[in-house]
Amino acid sequence: MKQKETTILIPVAIAIILPLLFAFFVYRNFSNFSRESDSVDRDFHILVIGKTENNNFLNNVYRGADQVSTMYNAVVELHVPSSKAEESSLESLFEYAEFVKADGVIAYIDEETASLDFPVKNLDIPVVTIGNFCQEIPQISFIGNNYSESGKLLAKTAFEYCIGNSEIYIINSSEKNPNYSNLMNTITVSLKGYSMPFEILEGSGPEIEKTVLNEISTDSEKELILVCLSEEDSIHMSQLSSDPIFSGKFKIISFGENQTVTTYFNKGIINAIVSVDQENTGTRAMKEIFDYKKNNFANSYVYAGLNLKKGER
Repeated sequence: MKQKETTILIPVAIAIILPLLFAFFVYRNFSNFSRESDSVDRDFHILVIGKTENNNFLNNVYRGADQVSTMYNAVVELHVPSSKAEESSLESLFEYAEFVKADGVIAYIDEETASLDFPVKNLDIPVVTIGNFCQEIPQISFIGNNYSESGKLLAKTAFEYCIGNSEIYIINSSEKNPNYSNLMNTITVSLKGYSMPFEILEGSGPEIEKTVLNEISTDSEKELILVCLSEEDSIHMSQLSSDPIFSGKFKIISFGENQTVTTYFNKGIINAIVSVDQENTGTRAMKEIFDYKKNNFANSYVYAGLNLKKGER
């Protein structure tokens, strides 16, 4: 008799406990979502999307968008993988935006994506792009850089880090960005105004590294100021500077910031960073989305402004 009762009680207990556990997990997840996005009381849902390597940048963009979210009665959700293992393609991120019926998307477009055909042609969501411009994307606005102002600020920052025996090297191993010609012209004109000696190094990473090392070995007393026009160049030069043999031989000014660049800056290896004002990018993106919703019009190209981080000289 006891065995029969036990046999009956086990499935009954399972039938009661499993729904309770399910309800608990649903409640917990819903509670977390509500705390993070405050979606319960908002009418609009805006997504900030991108890839893992741009996580740091996008967190700041999200912060700027979220700061003005109450103005637009909107919830802003950051949807960026926390690791490479969770990486999603741009296509799947936009498909997710369609699936959740987002009211607007702020999307980071990297250089590789910008060179490809956009995967979602019939996206019926206002999209603001940041990072790199891609004409294939059906975007209402692109929020980017003012390369003339960037060049002036890079030149001014390089000049401020110079001492008596300094020489400035402008490093550009990336030929993908057509705006770099404007950036380069402004830097060179500005440096001539400061009467500072400088040299432009273009080509592959290994070629540039060889030239930098040759300059160091030729004149051990000279300090080089390396103005790196991409995050990749900044990281590569930082790795070189990490070698004790070359420590203190050059200073690095980075044009652009990602998570790795920030890490090197915090360690004092990168001395200064000039980058797009990331929080203001998020704020402006929200304005463009809701201007478009209200007036069916948005600015096609928006300058977000610049940020300057300076470490020790």
